Amino acid sequence: MVEEVQENARDDRLAELERSQRRLQHLYDISKLLTRFQTFERTAPEVVALISDTLPLHSAILILETGGVPQAITWQATGESVRRLQVAKARAQEAYSYLICSRVSLDCEEARMLEVAQFVDSATEAQTEGKNSFVMLPFAVGRGSIFGALQIEGVGELGELDLSFIDAVVNQLATAVDRHSTDRALRASEARLAGIISIAADAIISIDEAQRVVMYNEGAQQIFGWSRDEVLGKPLDLLLPERFRGAHLKHIPDFAAGVETARRMGDSRPGIFGLRKSGQEFPAEAAVSKLKAGGAWLFTVVLRDITERKRIEHEEEFLAEIGAIFATTLDSEKTLANVARVAMREFADFCLIEFADEQGKIRRLQVASSDPAKAGIAEALQRLPLDRSRPHLSYAIFQSQRPQMISDVTPETIRALAQSDEHLRLLEDIAPTSMMGVPLNVHGRLLGALVVASCRAGRRYANTDLRLLEEVGRRAALALENARLYRAAERAIQARDDMLGVVAHDIRNPLNTILMQVMLIQRSEAQPERIERAASRINRLIQDLLDVTHMEAGGLSIEPASVLAGQVILESAEAQRSLASSGSLELQIDVTSALPEIWADRDRLLQIFENLIGNATKFTGTGGRITVGARSSGEDVLFWVADTGVGISADDLPHVFDRFWRVRKAERRGAGLGLAIVKGLVEAHGGRVWAESTVAQGSTFYFTVPVARPAESHPSDTPYAPS
Repeated sequence: MVEEVQENARDDRLAELERSQRRLQHLYDISKLLTRFQTFERTAPEVVALISDTLPLHSAILILETGGVPQAITWQATGESVRRLQVAKARAQEAYSYLICSRVSLDCEEARMLEVAQFVDSATEAQTEGKNSFVMLPFAVGRGSIFGALQIEGVGELGELDLSFIDAVVNQLATAVDRHSTDRALRASEARLAGIISIAADAIISIDEAQRVVMYNEGAQQIFGWSRDEVLGKPLDLLLPERFRGAHLKHIPDFAAGVETARRMGDSRPGIFGLRKSGQEFPAEAAVSKLKAGGAWLFTVVLRDITERKRIEHEEEFLAEIGAIFATTLDSEKTLANVARVAMREFADFCLIEFADEQGKIRRLQVASSDPAKAGIAEALQRLPLDRSRPHLSYAIFQSQRPQMISDVTPETIRALAQSDEHLRLLEDIAPTSMMGVPLNVHGRLLGALVVASCRAGRRYANTDLRLLEEVGRRAALALENARLYRAAERAIQARDDMLGVVAHDIRNPLNTILMQVMLIQRSEAQPERIERAASRINRLIQDLLDVTHMEAGGLSIEPASVLAGQVILESAEAQRSLASSGSLELQIDVTSALPEIWADRDRLLQIFENLIGNATKFTGTGGRITVGARSSGEDVLFWVADTGVGISADDLPHVFDRFWRVRKAERRGAGLGLAIVKGLVEAHGGRVWAESTVAQGSTFYFTVPVARPAESHPSDTPYAPS
């Protein structure tokens, strides 16, 4: 009996030893399985299979928190009922909610229930009817928060060794899941960082302690022009201008020895400059950081190309400066000299400025070269006459009124712009390599053109240069317009002063007449006609001044009605006949028969003739002839006043209707208002006025007035706005 008991005990120990060996083997297998952990969904079922191969189980439920949502994997032994699994899920839900101190539902829509294939478990073949046993162990690493759990339902009561085995498995699985999550997050972070670095617009470059490039991103390739393969493993000197290489070699070790982990570079002059593959230097701003990896320093530089920013800053400073330069003078010649000076300082070796006057005639006002040796060529080019209908340096600008640029000037280009052998020789002596030009426009009016040229082989104009030249052109045009307006204001002031002098003189004469006649009255020798003429003359001057004032204010008005054109001619001639006779002048009337009625203000029309006939008497010598005429001309009646006087020169003719303008060589003085008032009154009627003249032969002044149309409704008061 004793021997039998001893034999049974020995068998139990041997069976327990076998189970322990199997647990150890399965723990080893699970360890190997978890070292190649892929995903929770793929690895967890394999772990459960190994557990079920060690312990007889009814079910196993694995729960994992992913983004705050529980994910569960269930396993059930072959032949078990659905009811048993539902009970196991309810227990798992209650136990897990207790562990995490929050209610959780494993049957909610958010919980992803991944049912895995049921494993054929050899352990279930030895099931007993012992007491069922549930156990749940949480997933946690160290003192971290719980991120999941494993619940198993044993076939029988679980012993201490079984619980130790399950605990060991859970610890390994939790560690593997945590490590996998951490590695995945790290890889994702590294991938994001690598993606950011690769697409960053800034250059990101890492170098080792030997200052050899070990990382070189896409931004660096774009900025420096070197490809990654051309730079990796090469000294950083490849990317630095030669004059900075020595200082940089010393800077890196000093930075490594210091306490700073990062710093800005280039805060002191001359700043940071990079060197492109093309050999071009560019300004930059940069920061450097250091990191010790594997016992060695790794230095990373983040560099930004600030060429565009520096260009914009320079342009803003330059435009502010030229604005101040142009504001220093209101003299056109000095303004043009300033334009040429700033253009050559910023853009060019050669500058040409042409100007269009008010009659549209183009004059070459400034040709300059920055090379003293070419000053004579520039002067010869300025004097050279051109055919403006054929191509030349500014031809395309005047034709299109748009900026023009020729980045590469070829010999064929120069020949196409030359109008003669002399012109070609001068252009070839200037030797431009790149040209551009802009129109000088103010308020839609073309003042002229500004053309610049580079004569250096390495300088080619780009769109940024053309845009800056446009800004210079706009400011230059405003400066020229201000100078023109200033001259016009000076002329107006002078004309006003002259007019005041003339008015004072003209008023003084009739006043003297009145005073003399008053003295004669006192002596009983009254001459009332002379007093009346003198007073009328003063009144005429005052009325002219008032009319001009109304014209300036846009308020000159007429009161039109149907008027017999022939009758107005006769009345005007009769009214001025005594004036003509006093100058020994013949006054003739040249009117065709059957003139139509006109739509006009009769008194204003008489004023027009009075001014024109009076003007003719001033400039027609004794024995001369004045003719007043009219004829039908379509929907108008054409009137004219012709004389055989001194005539008007071609230069003066465009100005005869200007306010306060007078022929300075005229022997007779006047306020210079009569013809300006004529123009205003004619235009107020809707007509037009002009003059034709030949020096020493006489002048003819023409004007039109519309024919009256009875069926048409005419306004009773038509305002006049000066043109």
